[in-house]
Amino acid sequence: MPDPAETERLRQVVDEVFHDRLRVTRRELYSAAAADIHVPAETLALLNEIPEGSYSRREMLEAIEGAVRDRDEAERKARPPEHITALEDTAEAEHAIADDTTLDALIQESSGPPPDAPRFREPGE
Repeated sequence: MPDPAETERLRQVVDEVFHDRLRVTRRELYSAAAADIHVPAETLALLNEIPEGSYSRREMLEAIEGAVRDRDEAERKARPPEHITALEDTAEAEHAIADDTTLDALIQESSGPPPDAPRFREPGE
């Protein structure tokens, strides 16, 4: 996802392109953004993900937001899942085996709320 400064600069480019026009093509916006040295290549690549065509200002902003959402979703799906290690595969479990301790001794159960936690009161108390 583009950072807020990049997003703001792109919004300024959109405003400049639509200054005296009701409709602009994606290519016209891309050309204006490419001419701006403050618009990074990643943002230009994002503009390429918008379908060709003529857009009103509102439609263009919605298309940009949609491309950002699509890219975020694709990146989220591409991330590897968080690695979860089974208790049996931890170093603590190996020590427990070596010390002839049961795995149940490794499982830390909550003994209630911390001593400094506020006391819960039922309504009407």
